[in-house]
Amino acid sequence: MRLELIPVSGLPRLAWAACVAPGDPVVRVLHGPWVETRDDRFVEGAWDAPFAAWNFAASENLAGSGGVVDPDGVLLAAPANMYERLYSVRIREALHVSNSLAFVLATSGERLDPSHRHLELLDHYRCGIHVKRKSLRLDGGNTVALHDCCNVLVTRDARVIRREKPWGAGPSSYADYAALLHRTVAAIVANAADAARRHRYRPLAMVSQGYDSTAVAAIARAAGCREAVTFLRSGSAVGYVDDSGGAVARALGLAVTTYERNDCEAHPEHRPEEFYLEPWGVDRTMSVMHGQLQGALLLSGRSAEAVWSRGGYRHWGLPDLQHPLNQTPGCALGELRLRTGFLHFAPATIAAVRHAPRIHRWNDAPELRPWSIGGDYDKPIARRIAEDAGVPRALFGQEKKGGADPPAHPGARTRAQRLVDRIERSPRLRRVLRALVGNRFHQRWKTGSFELQAGCEKMVERYAAAIAGWR
Repeated sequence: MRLELIPVSGLPRLAWAACVAPGDPVVRVLHGPWVETRDDRFVEGAWDAPFAAWNFAASENLAGSGGVVDPDGVLLAAPANMYERLYSVRIREALHVSNSLAFVLATSGERLDPSHRHLELLDHYRCGIHVKRKSLRLDGGNTVALHDCCNVLVTRDARVIRREKPWGAGPSSYADYAALLHRTVAAIVANAADAARRHRYRPLAMVSQGYDSTAVAAIARAAGCREAVTFLRSGSAVGYVDDSGGAVARALGLAVTTYERNDCEAHPEHRPEEFYLEPWGVDRTMSVMHGQLQGALLLSGRSAEAVWSRGGYRHWGLPDLQHPLNQTPGCALGELRLRTGFLHFAPATIAAVRHAPRIHRWNDAPELRPWSIGGDYDKPIARRIAEDAGVPRALFGQEKKGGADPPAHPGARTRAQRLVDRIERSPRLRRVLRALVGNRFHQRWKTGSFELQAGCEKMVERYAAAIAGWR
């Protein structure tokens, strides 16, 4: 097989969609202008190996996606995280695959089933990657398949075979883990900035007064990052309060830019439909950083809540990507990322797919006891990483904050909804509850699915217009 790589100027910079037809030796790939291409492969992303080797499909730490011709067909690589994935739709034996749900619907001519509530899309994020088969209903009875944290081989006859990523051996100690974090981030930063790229990316750290972003910023600084962004305020148990990571950034020697997250609605680059995967979520606030995100490798503290929390992780799910999580921030960032042209990597995902339970146990290890401050908000791993980098203890990790104001809980909560909230604190009970009642008690049950579908429809129209001459 061979690739026909077609750049389309009207597409989002990093979007791509491929079509494989049985018996056709040519795989046509429509892609945005920033997708890196070679005769037999393409990629939008960075990974933990030299860029010149183009071996992104062999990496367990791919921030982005791509495809490469394989002896058995074409091998497509999904991101190695739960925030973004590949989507595929089969139409008249041909298979359409993309790194955007809206784009694959545009190339296949399909649409979400307007009579179906699509809030199970969030369940696909929450249920973890131990569930291999995930799909959404389309109008007319077809389905779109979701492929996360894996590689997908599309054979010459357009069959789909899931291939697991080459997950490596787990770290043997905290010191081994810390070294792995630093080594992996440094490799990804170097890959993203490689001079052989047509479009290079500079490291940009998100920072706040919380544990996770502070630890990630410390790792980023060691890898050569000199730039940070922060939100001025975040939601907390006592209201919308100061959460600026300015002091943390300055302690690390990072130049920091501060944004007010709730300015997003008035920002000229804010397009609400881009966040259709969770239109009421916190990702929409990232619009205010649009200009600074362009050409950046964004290093965030996402995924760390389950891995780096001592004791309190039970409120968020089992501490790995294999099992249910109760967090979805990050899942709706993809369309903004593809249009703006930035990469997103969360260092807490490193080794977490297979080895998070072992990593999590080190929070209770005697060697990390000096970095434990007790209470419900205690993350010794993150605190040690940050303090070893020179961040004073009092600057971070004092109070749990995060998210926009007001929080995404519209209206008064009924007694049944409050009961469900308490049940969902147990990952095992949550799985049973989802199987029995689905999302009927979700706070957005009445409106959320329709917001999702309306936003997706607008994005499909935008993609369809961009490729009108190529369909």
